[in-house]
Amino acid sequence: MTSDEGSPVAPATATAPPPDDQHGSIEPVRSFLRALLVAARDPRRGTVLRDTNDPLDEETLRHLIERERVGPLLHRAVAARELLPPATRTLLAESHRATAMRNLLLLHELGVCLARLSDARVPAIVLKGAALAQPVYGSLALRPMVDLDILIHRRDLARARAIIEKLGFRPMRLETHPGALVEHENELAFAKPGAVTVELDVHWRLIDSPFYQRELATEWFWSSARVQRLSRDLSAPTLGADAQLLHLCAHLMLHHRGTRLLWWSDIAELIHVQGRALDWTEVIDRSRRYRLLLPMRIVLAGLAEEWSVPIPADVLPRLADFRPSREEADLFRSHSGPASAGQRFWSDLRHMGSWRQGLTFARTNLVPSRAYMRGRYDIRRPWLVPLYYPYRWLRGLRGAGRRGAHRE
Repeated sequence: MTSDEGSPVAPATATAPPPDDQHGSIEPVRSFLRALLVAARDPRRGTVLRDTNDPLDEETLRHLIERERVGPLLHRAVAARELLPPATRTLLAESHRATAMRNLLLLHELGVCLARLSDARVPAIVLKGAALAQPVYGSLALRPMVDLDILIHRRDLARARAIIEKLGFRPMRLETHPGALVEHENELAFAKPGAVTVELDVHWRLIDSPFYQRELATEWFWSSARVQRLSRDLSAPTLGADAQLLHLCAHLMLHHRGTRLLWWSDIAELIHVQGRALDWTEVIDRSRRYRLLLPMRIVLAGLAEEWSVPIPADVLPRLADFRPSREEADLFRSHSGPASAGQRFWSDLRHMGSWRQGLTFARTNLVPSRAYMRGRYDIRRPWLVPLYYPYRWLRGLRGAGRRGAHRE
């Protein structure tokens, strides 16, 4: 869930945005990078990429490559072609090597974790990056992974957590109250410190919104699972092609507002590689049943228009034949743009399944424990804790008000 609940214990470092990002001046560079990625998959689209006499801003270029995490893919795309400055091509080659080494380490840790879970009879499905690198991209060096993601049954969560913590992983997120994350969220995040910190997200639901925690029948996703080779030494269950397409499109639009070239590339590559295995009638039916019409329409239309992905001619018209419910449309609007913690709180609260659940959710977020408040706001003196509750409420109200003003 996207409320303030479950704040990171230590904020992750973020890449500094490219210059003038807020004004959209980087869009031509972003479009050029997308064209390179398309050309790497479909050489017929790469005959004229840009006028090489028109110099690129190298600082913006490098910032954007790092932020979008597409260095290894661009290394494959440009190969020996002199479409990028020499220093940038060197950066891409280094990114390609580093990605291969990091992914090998991450998949080793994943293999150990999955083996221990299997010994305890806790089934798990591998999600996102680890399920895409080798099976879809065909190389561990092409698809960077920040963390590892697995799906388990909620009934197995306590056993899975005990196993994972015995392997040296520690929770990454503060809880407003003990058990609040399990009650209202869809995942627990862990990190294992070392020369390379390994992060592991354990999901029991695929989308964090309370609305979709009710609407998505995870049984279908589980039934789709198939074992695939993730590395030379590791095979594990991943989602089937239909379920994976649905999950990746929903994740892109509802969790990340349609941003990042890498996540678009994931879906484009999935359809390119596994297109024959896709049952488009099933995909459309599940999109309608799970209230995911809007994410699927937008992503598939964008792939067809900008990524040269061969979407069957009847798919988009068939998706357009169905009208999304008012609740789906409202939820999509609340996830389609930047939102403060207060805005996310009100969105989640509106879509709770019952008033009792909503009351519990409101209480845990509005009146967190003293331990949470001290950790969340770095309060050094205990007597200051009560003063931070009004501060928390005012911040949430101010954020919600800004969203309302923007809508008007």
